[in-house]
Amino acid sequence: MIVRFLDRPHEPDLFLRIAEPPIVRARLLFIHASLVHSEYYVPIAAEFARHGIETWLPDLRGHGWSGGTRGHTRDWHEPIDDVVFVWRAMKATGPKPMSLIGGESYGALLSYWAVRAHGLDPDGALFLSPAFGLNFHVSELTGWLLTHLAWPIAGRVRPPLRLPVEGVTEDPAIRRIFERDPSCKRRYTLGFLLHLLATQDRVPKPDTDWRTKTLSLLSAHDPITNNDVSRAVFGENPEVTWRVSETGLHSIVADRPDWVVGQFVAWLRQWAPLFLA
Repeated sequence: MIVRFLDRPHEPDLFLRIAEPPIVRARLLFIHASLVHSEYYVPIAAEFARHGIETWLPDLRGHGWSGGTRGHTRDWHEPIDDVVFVWRAMKATGPKPMSLIGGESYGALLSYWAVRAHGLDPDGALFLSPAFGLNFHVSELTGWLLTHLAWPIAGRVRPPLRLPVEGVTEDPAIRRIFERDPSCKRRYTLGFLLHLLATQDRVPKPDTDWRTKTLSLLSAHDPITNNDVSRAVFGENPEVTWRVSETGLHSIVADRPDWVVGQFVAWLRQWAPLFLA
């Protein structure tokens, strides 16, 4: 596992982990969910590397070892810009195998926007429990008041209670790690939470312009993200393949890592016959 920092002028530096296979057949930029950071994806990145997929795992600004105010963003473009910056760094490395992008939950949402708004050209995408919509609703009036009044005045205010970890994973040991890991962000600022809602609200439903081959893996029992909203984004788009796990909660990386790896590799082999030949 390679670890390094990506330095940027006038922007927070980004910490990066890279799982390298002996022979690189594809490169995957994978963005972590909120709450956690890149270290939680090291085991699955190692499995991807066994199949020839070099996996880039950055910490977004304000997360893990990266710079920036912990758990805060000034506007909805900032973390998307982080994804674009790492993508371009990955694409600048040679040789030029298949290039893929993806993420879990919040990371999948950011990866989607990086492709859609910045003209990235991935050969494929992997979205796990994409956070296109959450299982709670903020009224239009409340959203307007928070966005136009509270955000400018109190954007850095943090709630007194930490985010709960129940519902993220079935594994009590992983939940205990979340609770004890000081790098896990469980008290995001109001600015960050409003940024998340704004990023979701801007997603067209359906997105008829989406042309990237995509594998979207969902949990049938996800208490955090709304699978109906995720499906509404892509509708019957033939470029998008859906697979649903009947076990596990929100983080299927935590609850069903072998299933995720198996589904991803099988999907790649199906539409890219030269992959892993």
